[in-house]
Amino acid sequence: MEQILAAAWELARRDGLGGVSLRELADRVDLRQPSLYSYFPSKAELYDAMFAQGFQELVEERERLVLDPDPTAALRQGCRHFIEFCTRDPVRYQLLFQHSIPQFSPSERSMQISRRALTILEGWLVRAGVTDPAGLDLMRAMLLGVAGEQIANEPGGQRWVQYTDDLVDVVVEVLRRRRSGPPARSRASRKGTTNA
Repeated sequence: MEQILAAAWELARRDGLGGVSLRELADRVDLRQPSLYSYFPSKAELYDAMFAQGFQELVEERERLVLDPDPTAALRQGCRHFIEFCTRDPVRYQLLFQHSIPQFSPSERSMQISRRALTILEGWLVRAGVTDPAGLDLMRAMLLGVAGEQIANEPGGQRWVQYTDDLVDVVVEVLRRRRSGPPARSRASRKGTTNA
């Protein structure tokens, strides 16, 4: 299965996510197309496996990060890592965060992996003193915006990436000042949340 997914990513990077052909994928991994269907009965199931794999990579990379003991510095590091993760592979970014495949919705199993990634970000925010429920949404919007601008307008460059620490500091400062209202349940536990 890993060989099939690796070949699927290669095709997606060459032809775009929508251009992945199951026939060509089968040829690349020396399978007859009916044999490929025993692994992935549909293109949607292939995309779901790619989605799960992409988020699993994010979770594993986040868990391996050695972060600064200062919570705000650690948050900055984690956010820089996320933007690097996104810009390192624009096709993966597109599948995980832009929902650009018509009629594709990740399975609940895949969504659980994405929520694990989001829970890690939420933990960094809380340790940095951001307990406002809006914090996770604002941070996600900011991070995905920076990554998206960098990918779309200057692939491989630093034009937008260079502002990451400043933007994190602005979001943290605004949210620390806003501490008001009753705490809401974790955003990561909400069904359908997949970003960052």
